[in-house]
Order: sequence, then structure tokens, then C-alpha cells
Amino acid sequence: MLYKLRVFLETNGDDVYRDIEIQDDATLEDLHNVIVQSFDFDGLEMASFYLTDDELNQGMEIPLFNMDENNPANNMMSNTLVKDVLSEQTPNLLYVYDFLKMWRFLVNFMETGDEAPGLEYPQVVQAQGIRPEDPPEIDFSEQPEDEFDEFGNSDNPFGEFYGYDDNEWN
Repeated sequence: MLYKLRVFLETNGDDVYRDIEIQDDATLEDLHNVIVQSFDFDGLEMASFYLTDDELNQGMEIPLFNMDENNPANNMMSNTLVKDVLSEQTPNLLYVYDFLKMWRFLVNFMETGDEAPGLEYPQVVQAQGIRPEDPPEIDFSEQPEDEFDEFGNSDNPFGEFYGYDDNEWN
């Protein structure tokens, strides 16, 4: 079975993406290789995929190489199948290439399909845009928050006292 994926490159402007068809039993390393080739990278840098939740928050890392002795060896790209991390229920992965430059991608599951006889996979079936020379800069500054919004209750910073007025405490 084929997985049809759209791989978006984070940019400051134009849409840049590649539509990729890959076999569901291919590894994330296979997907990494086709992403690197399709966006004209040299393939010499470190990379990782990250599981995400529905809001695209970064979850567990699946690295190209195991650099962490606490990371189980089976949690690497070469040992992780595409079908084990992408589906209609879990349609997104984050992908980071070159941790110094921080090229960031969103990998989106689009649909499944059947393999065409005589074609080799993975393959790029559509390319939109050209990779810019440099990735967008990341703003690491802390975003301002309301002083009392730590628990989502900025109107009433003392939620446990809600419903009582000052006279009831005398």
C-alpha cells in the first residue's frame, strides 16, 4: 500500500512543499532520504522526526542516529516504519534537518493508494516552490503572558475563593 504525503517546508513567504508517494512499510530513514533529495540538501546533516499531537506540539523524537544512551535503539528512523507513525488518526509529523540551521518541515498524511506496476518508490509526484537559501529565523524570546493566567483563569487569580465576597471572611 502507498502513503501519499505532503511535506511542507517552513518559509517566510511562498508555499514550498513536495508531494511524496512512499510504501507504508518503508522506514522513516527512507522518507528522510527522499525529503533530503527533493529539497536539494546534501544529506550530510543530522535530522529527526517528531511525533505530534492534534495541535502540532512536538512529541517523542525519532532520530537519524542514536546519540542518546537513554534512547532505545529501536527508536531510530531505520527501525521505524512509516505506517507505524502516520495514519488518518495521526496525520502529522514534524521533521527537522540540520540542527545548526534548523530547517523545519511538517509531514502531512494525505491518503493511501495502490502501487502502480513498474514504478519505484518512494517518489516525488509534485513539487511546489524552491527552497530558499536560508531557513526562517526562530524567535526564541518568551511570549508575554498575563500575570495570573498560569491556570487559564486571568479574571480571577484566586479561583478557589470564587463566589465568596470579602464580608463572608470576617
